[in-house]
Amino acid sequence: MNELLPNNKTICIILSGGLSTRMKTHKALLRFSSNENFLQHITNVYRNAGINRVIVVKNYGIVFKTDELVNRDVIIVENYFPERGRLYSLQLGLSTSPDAQYCFIQNIDNPFITEDLINSLYNVRDFADYISPEFNNKGGHPILITRRVIKKISLLTGYRNTLNEILLMFSRYKIITDDPNCLLNINYPSDYEKYFSNTSEINPGS
Repeated sequence: MNELLPNNKTICIILSGGLSTRMKTHKALLRFSSNENFLQHITNVYRNAGINRVIVVKNYGIVFKTDELVNRDVIIVENYFPERGRLYSLQLGLSTSPDAQYCFIQNIDNPFITEDLINSLYNVRDFADYISPEFNNKGGHPILITRRVIKKISLLTGYRNTLNEILLMFSRYKIITDDPNCLLNINYPSDYEKYFSNTSEINPGS
């Protein structure tokens, strides 16, 4: 395990607060492998990379069974207003860690995160206000935001802005990656079938 920063100054927020209208089931509970769902897999990758503070902002309608979170110390934040969008979910997550200096923003529908990519982003954390991967001239996920961006997002009021609009106000550093999976989003049942056709059938959740 790589130790990044002491005192939980580096955090990861996993965004799973949406309505999942396109997938028609909660993405957090989709099977990634025979023994992990999306949320378990993503959480484990970040923990193995040395991120000791992982916050999951979830749609209030997602019900976890007792064995669906391996790490009991993961912080769960309920989003009762998913219609307010991703930025609102991010604000909810940041409110749990007011002292955070760096924050990985991880979408639940991009489960192909790797420890190598996490470390690559972190190693250049102070090169700009936020860091993102790029493959074939296309921006990918996750992104790493620094304290300046964290403060801006935390102080926002209203729900008119998107995260991309906020990021335009800040400097970006891109790392070029040879991993095309950083571009992938699992939004529709057809996406899931394409990349997980050998996995057990979708768990519809509760």
